[in-house]
Amino acid sequence: MKKLIYLFLFAFIASSAFMSCDDDEPSSPFKTVMLGAQENTTIDGFYSINLDKTYTLVEAAANQATIDLFCYYDGDKNKMTLTSPGANIAGVFTGDNAPENWEIQDTTYFHQLESTVLSVEQFDALTAVSPIETYYSEVDPKRKAKELAVDDLYAFITEDNYYGIFKVVSVIEGATGSVEFKYIIKK
Repeated sequence: MKKLIYLFLFAFIASSAFMSCDDDEPSSPFKTVMLGAQENTTIDGFYSINLDKTYTLVEAAANQATIDLFCYYDGDKNKMTLTSPGANIAGVFTGDNAPENWEIQDTTYFHQLESTVLSVEQFDALTAVSPIETYYSEVDPKRKAKELAVDDLYAFITEDNYYGIFKVVSVIEGATGSVEFKYIIKK
């Protein structure tokens, strides 16, 4: 009987060890973020790539040096847009916390990728060792990724020289809307 108990105990420990190995698979190199536009009261609108953290306007103003991106909607011109504090966006947010009033206004630059350069399928197949930085072009960089639509691809570089590529996953138009994107970076 004692041998049978030891045998069951050994089998349990051995199976637990094999099951825990499944948890050691490499994690995805992608992050998914949802940001709300300027009047969205339920989804944060500001994002730090370094910290992988979203912020409200008040929180972002208190953490200016960490903010790489924010979302806003401009129905007349740019529609749903991702940009950064250094893009000279004025009149979208009001009050002392508005990014145009910040002392630190880091800039992220964007370059829209054509499907002939990188397709959605190729983006989805990128890995942590992919040459992410080679997709960004310094020729005619933009300070806004505007008129965002599902499956748009943009290469970007942050003030801290993080190269990345993002794919738009979903867009809800309007000042209370949001944009969800999936990105990969190279530090």
